[in-house]
Amino acid sequence: MIVKTLSTFASWHVGLLTLAYGQNAVSWDLGAGFELTGSVRGLQIKDEQQEIWTATLPFVSASAGNDSVVGSSGSLDITKVDDHTCTGQSITSLQNVAWEGSTTRSAVQVSGLLQGCGDYETSYALTFWVPDDLQDRVAFYLDIAGSADTANPLKKLYFRYHSYENEDFYGLGAQASFASLKNQSIPIFSREQGVGRGDGPVTSYGNENGSFSGGNRFTTYTAIPSYISTDGKVVYLSEKSTALAYFDFTDPNAVSIRYDSLSVDGMFMRANNMFDAVEMLTAYTGRMPKLPKWVDSGAILGIQGGQSKVRSIVEEGLSLGCPIAGVWLQDWCGTHSQEGPYINISRLWWNWENDEALYPTWPDFVQDLRDSYNVRTLSYINTFLANVSTKPDGFRRNLYKEASALQYFVQNTTTNSTAIISSGPGLEAGIIDLTNDGLRSWFAEVITTNVWGANISGFMTDFGEYTPVTSDTRLANTVSDAFFFHNQYPTLWAQYQREIVEELELQGEAVLFHRSAAMSSNRYMNLFWAGDQNVDFGVHDGVKSAVTIMAHMGLSGYSQSHSDVGGYYDVLTYEGFNVTRSAELLGRWGEMAAVSSSVFRSHEGNIPSVNAQFYSNSSTYEYYAHNARMFASLAPYRRMILDTECALKGWPLLRHPVMYHTNDVRARQVCYQSFYLGPKLYVAPVLDPQTFELSVYLPGDNTYTHVWTGHIYSGGQDVTVPTPYGKPAVFLVGSASDVPELKTFLDFVKQENMTRALVE
Repeated sequence: MIVKTLSTFASWHVGLLTLAYGQNAVSWDLGAGFELTGSVRGLQIKDEQQEIWTATLPFVSASAGNDSVVGSSGSLDITKVDDHTCTGQSITSLQNVAWEGSTTRSAVQVSGLLQGCGDYETSYALTFWVPDDLQDRVAFYLDIAGSADTANPLKKLYFRYHSYENEDFYGLGAQASFASLKNQSIPIFSREQGVGRGDGPVTSYGNENGSFSGGNRFTTYTAIPSYISTDGKVVYLSEKSTALAYFDFTDPNAVSIRYDSLSVDGMFMRANNMFDAVEMLTAYTGRMPKLPKWVDSGAILGIQGGQSKVRSIVEEGLSLGCPIAGVWLQDWCGTHSQEGPYINISRLWWNWENDEALYPTWPDFVQDLRDSYNVRTLSYINTFLANVSTKPDGFRRNLYKEASALQYFVQNTTTNSTAIISSGPGLEAGIIDLTNDGLRSWFAEVITTNVWGANISGFMTDFGEYTPVTSDTRLANTVSDAFFFHNQYPTLWAQYQREIVEELELQGEAVLFHRSAAMSSNRYMNLFWAGDQNVDFGVHDGVKSAVTIMAHMGLSGYSQSHSDVGGYYDVLTYEGFNVTRSAELLGRWGEMAAVSSSVFRSHEGNIPSVNAQFYSNSSTYEYYAHNARMFASLAPYRRMILDTECALKGWPLLRHPVMYHTNDVRARQVCYQSFYLGPKLYVAPVLDPQTFELSVYLPGDNTYTHVWTGHIYSGGQDVTVPTPYGKPAVFLVGSASDVPELKTFLDFVKQENMTRALVE
């Protein structure tokens, strides 16, 4: 039989049918009300109500060449290589094929040829079906055969489909620099987000001498291959498709997925609105486990310095009326000094046992904080073990040496030893290999005994984005090479820690917060943290970026998030350019966190001695206490949302305005300027210095009551409101009478309006 192509010949083979050129298109039943239509122009999928997905020729391509990923210590730079890109596509057949896991036990397979791939052509198959466990969407699997050109084999595929100029896109993980992702090409690859990410001149310092530590607008700890559009369309790659991908929205009339392999799978769906879209997405990924209620009651104080200092700061805060839910003591494992410009930097010893100099009676201290003050304790762990041979105050176990001897780390085949990660002078570490069954058992015992054994209530579950991608990387038990495994690791890390929590039956107590995530990590973590921002007001890597990250994460299925109050990264240079935290930034960041976040937690920063701290003096502590009280006053309202809409539907607590106002052009372009906290509060945080009044855009046709003045405004306009310290622009949407859970917040507002203003 001669197979004729749709684009060239007058007829083409369709299963057992022949469709004459120019006749009506042929339709195929995919099941559950979905229909695939093939014509001489391309393909379309519809359900009974609307179009789901459309593609016109050419919609599949491939290319040769190996992408280059270079860098060190998690700072990775990607160079795309696209050689011998195929120039044409034909469709030769559509046919039913047997397919397990579909509603009909069959699928529709589109086959054809890719031409002009260098001097060769190759075949492809694109298969569609409706999953029997998720019958409101259409799954796809695209597979491209290799080429006959052994010198330049095909290495990656391209999958292109219809969009239009007015469709905007959100999600793809922790995107910090963009409102809508329209006009961008977004890489899906987890790595250090960088220091600056385009905020200058700090980025330039980070990228000096060929380094990539400054990052750019696309570098992120958490890149997730899923997006939601203003049309309610949802596209995601499956948990199995973990290679480097680019979601390209630069063509106003198309979306293109560039995937670094010759096969990929995922799903298309369309919801009635963006809320339903999030619910559909999280029906696949899973939803975040509930946060324990103890986090609602106040601040989690980030402190370092040992038992006496911690106790003193807690007692001072309580005397100032600061509600304290817990302390976060990342230095519980000890610190060492690392050389830096002007001043040495304090780094942690990644050896998961308490440091006997700083916390000599660690378990008793943790228990006493809880018994005496009702204050819980969080600690810190990460994916590394560091060599503590030079630790001056000693250690009980050198976990690095134990794991090295057992080959429990990710291995380097060139050196036939641990793949060493260097995080500056004096810090030599290995990454635990979560594919190694022996490691999983051994490390679970370490975590259970050394970490949870002190009756703590959780920890920062750091890193996840550092696994090397070089060809000499070896893993104990995976069919994927290191390049494919890299984007899997954050999910395995979150899953592993959740399994330990469940084994210990600590689900109602434990808080584990991560900055690195991947597809479906959200089903294992009950708190996302926006990572390490600069201690400044920057757009791409300062306080503003934290808001943008939380908004996109919410549309990626991560309903519960927060940031380090005050930021993390200080920058000190020999040239005199310095970035250190001001008291104003700390206070304004605290305001934002109080009215945006699931948890209120502060950080001292990477160089605490140069930063304003909440405990620096009575003024900074009083400002911090005010913000903590504001956070606590929102607890009934926030808990209602967390336990219903977040837990049951996957909807985010912090909501991008576009979710409510899909057709509002201005709402679509909001990055950090404003957001909804649940359905009844609209918030515009103060994110610039010396800003005591704020122009706020109020979208839609709602009524908005400015809580601090009582002034009522109609939607669809810009209004200017006062924003003295301690009073971010917060509006009640509609009436409060139908939300009694807001009473404690409105009582707080009334009480604070009767007291003196914070010192300006």
